Amino acid sequence: MAKLKKSIISVVKSKNDSGTDYEPVQGKESLRREMAKWSMVLEGKLTEDDLVITSGAMNAIYNSLMAVTKPGDWVAVESPVYFGILQAIQLLGLKVVEIPTHPVYGVDLDALKKVLPKLSACCFVTNFNNPMGFQMPDENKKELVKLVTHYNVPLIEDDIYGNLYFGAERPKPCKFYDEAGLVMWIGSVSKTLAPGYRVGWVALGKFKDKIIRQKLVQTGCSPSLYSDVIADFLEHGRYDHHLRMFRNKLYANYLQIQKSVTAYFPDNTKVSEPKGGFMLWLELDKRICTEDLFDEAFSHKINFAPGRMFSQYDQYRNCMRLNYAMEWTDRVENDLKKLGKMIKNKV
Repeated sequence: MAKLKKSIISVVKSKNDSGTDYEPVQGKESLRREMAKWSMVLEGKLTEDDLVITSGAMNAIYNSLMAVTKPGDWVAVESPVYFGILQAIQLLGLKVVEIPTHPVYGVDLDALKKVLPKLSACCFVTNFNNPMGFQMPDENKKELVKLVTHYNVPLIEDDIYGNLYFGAERPKPCKFYDEAGLVMWIGSVSKTLAPGYRVGWVALGKFKDKIIRQKLVQTGCSPSLYSDVIADFLEHGRYDHHLRMFRNKLYANYLQIQKSVTAYFPDNTKVSEPKGGFMLWLELDKRICTEDLFDEAFSHKINFAPGRMFSQYDQYRNCMRLNYAMEWTDRVENDLKKLGKMIKNKV
């Protein structure tokens, strides 16, 4: 917070207009330039001209879907899938195809291949997916890009968790392997730094001009002050430093929550093993309904996401998503102990 305040003060002092002027529809050039420089994982494949600034990642997803589909079209998503993506697709009058997803390898590419000819777009989270937390292996990403290129189907890649890796280096996105301009690569500071700033971006490939026209009609431009603050934060290396600290904290939290679930939940509980992000996916005994469990837990001020939320169908009723991004305290551990006890009482 202190470093963000420094950036805010620096920007306000240096700007004659104090951030009140309109910025270009595509977004502040300084922010786009810093984002392009900072996206080292793409090894120089992006320039500031490739990026469009958006009001967070969901705005980027919505605009990307709007650019490549029309009402009635089919869009593929992972299953389970983040419910916000389902809502965006349905709001646009599109139809959802849920593709079976492996907790380690990600989307089942054989299942995807069978439906690709009828699709207008795919919308996937390939790194530390929400809710399962998987990191799709590079070979699978290459094959996914090869498939969508062959069938000429745009891939909307939500990569907002990609910087929250636990390993030695950031995993590459599918965009790295994209030669045809079909991958629309989305990022944001919402899950890593400042949710309320609503600063996101998308590298759109061949669809850039269409998104810029949509943005002009919808919002005109993004708030210039927050764009400048994030650009300043990036320019002075503060974001890299913050992310190193944040990743260490998340990894420590992950080890804590994994230990607590193992200690307090029934022995037959299946637990995901994410390599980054902050989501833990649990599969409980088939007799457990996590929707019913949610009501009981909520009455004790314990919160989690029931598995049923992550599908348009009646699936994952015995599953739940836990979030380990909060500060780890004795209360968090005690709440997990209570939750485990509630589950054991239902088996």
